Amino acid sequence: MSMNQPLVTVWLPTCNRLSLLKRAVDSVLSQSYENIELFIVDNGSTDGTSEYLTQLALDHNNVKYHCFSENKGACAARNFAILNGTGLLATGLDDDDEFLPNRVESLVESFEPEFSFVCSSYAWDYGKYRKHLLNTNKVIELGSQLNFNQASNQVLTYRKRLIEVNMFDVDIISSQDWDIWTRLIITFGKAKRIAEPSYIVHTAHDKPRITDSLNNKVKGLEQFYSRYKHHMTDENKKCFAFLLHYSRGDKIRLNDVKRFFCKPIAYKLCKAWLASQFPSLAKKRLNYLKKDI
Repeated sequence: MSMNQPLVTVWLPTCNRLSLLKRAVDSVLSQSYENIELFIVDNGSTDGTSEYLTQLALDHNNVKYHCFSENKGACAARNFAILNGTGLLATGLDDDDEFLPNRVESLVESFEPEFSFVCSSYAWDYGKYRKHLLNTNKVIELGSQLNFNQASNQVLTYRKRLIEVNMFDVDIISSQDWDIWTRLIITFGKAKRIAEPSYIVHTAHDKPRITDSLNNKVKGLEQFYSRYKHHMTDENKKCFAFLLHYSRGDKIRLNDVKRFFCKPIAYKLCKAWLASQFPSLAKKRLNYLKKDI
């Protein structure tokens, strides 16, 4: 292990997804970057996760874990790891996702203190097909961050910065990552995104993702808007109105395209309009992405 490498805490919340958790853990333990502290917080699992974590910590001296007696939610689990970790830097992983082998190394090498955080593009895994999203280099200013979450669901920054902005808000129902990254930008300034994808979001498994509930997603967006609307420009508000409309499952009509249209979300808006006009084709496309091609 290189003593010149700063220690990176990787927080990993989990609950009753042991098979998925093992894949996530393996992806951290196989990183090219050596100086990692993996901090897993179990939200009251009953599927053998506790026993697995006990043995894992015995086998790997860089693995720490804590088990809540009941499910306190993913944000509380993340916050526990952030507070009790010892890394100079910190980043996160969801238990149904995985790191590519160079994930931590590429983020650490790209991080510069003048940026509030560094993040990367990511791969959205449909099962047999992966699509790269946010795959451009970008300096993320507050204005663009308020159009939509430019940072994906994970970033790397100083652990103390996460603590200084009060970490993840346990009272927000969804969009918790968008919220905390926005607070980091407000507090510490612009952020940096690199085009190289190093994180895989898996969607093909039969377990629900944290914010799958439609009602939760809409309520979380409304909470986000209430918190940041005083920072928003007219363009920000137009982008947000579209996101809320789309998240409610409302049909996108031509008048909606005209009403919401602005450059930052032009592609998302047109894509949503086409899917709304041709739902059978949209369904066939999704099935195509999920099958072996």
